[in-house]
Amino acid sequence: MPTDAYSEALDSLSDLGQMRVWSLLVTVFGDLAPDRPLDGPTLSAIMAEIGIKPEATRVALHRLRSDGWVASEKRGRTSLHRLTDQGQRDSDAARARIYGAPDDMDDAARVILMPAPTDLDPTRFAQIGPRVFMCSIGTSLPEGAMQMTPIGLPDWLGSQIETDTMRDAYKSLHAVLTDIREELTSSLTPMQTAALRVMIVHAWRRLALKHPTLPRAAHSSDWRGHDCRALVTDLLRRFARPDLDVIKAA
Repeated sequence: MPTDAYSEALDSLSDLGQMRVWSLLVTVFGDLAPDRPLDGPTLSAIMAEIGIKPEATRVALHRLRSDGWVASEKRGRTSLHRLTDQGQRDSDAARARIYGAPDDMDDAARVILMPAPTDLDPTRFAQIGPRVFMCSIGTSLPEGAMQMTPIGLPDWLGSQIETDTMRDAYKSLHAVLTDIREELTSSLTPMQTAALRVMIVHAWRRLALKHPTLPRAAHSSDWRGHDCRALVTDLLRRFARPDLDVIKAA
């Protein structure tokens, strides 16, 4: 990375794919303010640090309010924004898949047989045959599903449940996260830490929530998803979540 490793880290994470501002805001609330309000000036400052213009943030907030994800209220001359109860539930439901440590996410998987050909949520069930699916141990099974216990997971399974697009996306994310771990060694301000965390979590969650969380043995040797989880866990530990009051005072 160039001399300004922090700026390059943000640019590299941003270049991984199109960023929808409303989705980025969901990451901000979920990572930095999961259980407390976030005031308008602090939110705007975090988004500006990432490179998002104020008008784009306002439009995205309006969408999240309309969708029932975020509620806003005036406190004097300042607006306070927080996740709604529904937004909190949806955020909490995804938390284990986003923040789960590598060792916690490598349990055995379930294989289920459905009574008839059907389409199941591809973010929770990986299809390996016309009526056969694989999911994580903690996934609630659909009605009528019969659970089967595989003796082992064959080498061909990864090519059956992975797509070239997802494999390539994880390879790109792995390269960026590796560079950040190796090059970004200097201390950051609380605002920089907040922005970097948001960008790391956002790049990771955009991939991790698109498919079931399955053990490493279910994937091919080209799959970097588990390696990315290890890097994310390490980086979020290194760049610990700053207190919102500290960011606000900066």
